[in-house]
Amino acid sequence: MPVYSFRCSNCGHTDERIRAMKNCDKPCVCTECRHTMSRDIAADTPFVSGGQYRRAIHSDSLAISPTQRAEHERLFPNIKLDSECRPVFDNFREHDAYLKKTGFRKERQKTKRKGKIIA
Repeated sequence: MPVYSFRCSNCGHTDERIRAMKNCDKPCVCTECRHTMSRDIAADTPFVSGGQYRRAIHSDSLAISPTQRAEHERLFPNIKLDSECRPVFDNFREHDAYLKKTGFRKERQKTKRKGKIIA
């Protein structure tokens, strides 16, 4: 299930919640002041201008075995690994350079063609 960001309209507290997509816009209760929190859509966008990610991206698909950690740190000293051995990226340039060096290819996302609208 996806993670969604919420902001309290009373105290400004922010929080992330795991929710089903059908419940993503349902308000929740603030853990600080017990008022209603609404979804903060701006905080959910993964990046800001200039190619910098809003928050670090932990790549599940590029995770490595813990036995390979030392070799990874030797080959890629600028790319940090989290506790689950997933590479952490702060910007597009870093992410793409890592993919090129490791030989991974990004596949284009498949999109459905729009069909005719029948009236």
